[in-house]
Amino acid sequence: MSAPENSGALLQVRDFSVSFDIYGKVTHVLDGVSFRVEKGERVGLVGESGCGKTTTLKSIMRVLPKNAVIKGGGINFEGRDVMSMSDAETARMRRCGAGMIFQDPSSALNPVFSIESQFLTALRYANLPGVSKKQLRGTALEALNSVMLPDPDRIMKSYPYQLSGGMKQRVCIAMAIASGCRLLLADEPGTSLDVTIQDQILRLINRLVEERDLSVVMVSHSLGVIRESTSRVNIMYAGTIVESGTTDDVFTSPAHPYTTALMSCVPKLTGSAVARGIPGRVPDYAKPPEGCRFFPRCPRAEKICGEEKPARRELGGGHFVSCHFSEGASDE
Repeated sequence: MSAPENSGALLQVRDFSVSFDIYGKVTHVLDGVSFRVEKGERVGLVGESGCGKTTTLKSIMRVLPKNAVIKGGGINFEGRDVMSMSDAETARMRRCGAGMIFQDPSSALNPVFSIESQFLTALRYANLPGVSKKQLRGTALEALNSVMLPDPDRIMKSYPYQLSGGMKQRVCIAMAIASGCRLLLADEPGTSLDVTIQDQILRLINRLVEERDLSVVMVSHSLGVIRESTSRVNIMYAGTIVESGTTDDVFTSPAHPYTTALMSCVPKLTGSAVARGIPGRVPDYAKPPEGCRFFPRCPRAEKICGEEKPARRELGGGHFVSCHFSEGASDE
């Protein structure tokens, strides 16, 4: 079932489903994804690699490849249906409504153009015609300063290959926030960086979010990152949201077998227990299970799990789970 309607939500994803036609073979990647983001809220989207997190963000930005087919549902941004927007309206949303930070800054920046050339081009796209180059350059320098890059003038004259991975990611963050976006989509922004720089980048994003009152969707496969960076979390498995709620509730009292299994994979610093993997494999998206997609790997599974999709049920306090055998749940 879809997430409850909330007119005050900045972003609302409702029963959204996407398939891909790959040389005649149809893969059903997103299956009824639903979640919302309130104004000023930090929301996490966490799950294994290949579960559809990046596809969800690309759907919000309407940058899916041509072989993608929207099978159902919708996405609302500031009360407007993203999928029915005209090209001009979509461009306006990307310019100053929603900004995206990609996980690989080296791929996000063009290696043959200077940072200044790319930054000013992005700002020209985001701002109204008639803004002078001097004004745009001032905005770019201010944004680079805000992400704590030393000597912004030198950075502007540099090419991507002359910058470290952390510096390139800071440039990408500066470009995303310079146009005054209200929603920031962060797609594993520290994955390609070492752990020290990753921590700096995440702290930087958190600081900018608080200072600018941004809403954020933080995508990660790291439970630690999600716990430190978000107030609400959505657990994603094989293109479905299996559990959602406040970050504290979900981490303290995981209700879905997949969430529990995901938690057990985290190494214990005390050494008191050995981290375990999750037996089995992610289902084939071309032939996913008829019922719950976690059914083939679930230790609690019964016959109904393979035949019928579980309803979205509430445990209380905005904590939802999609499982036939969650204790204390009531139908939504």
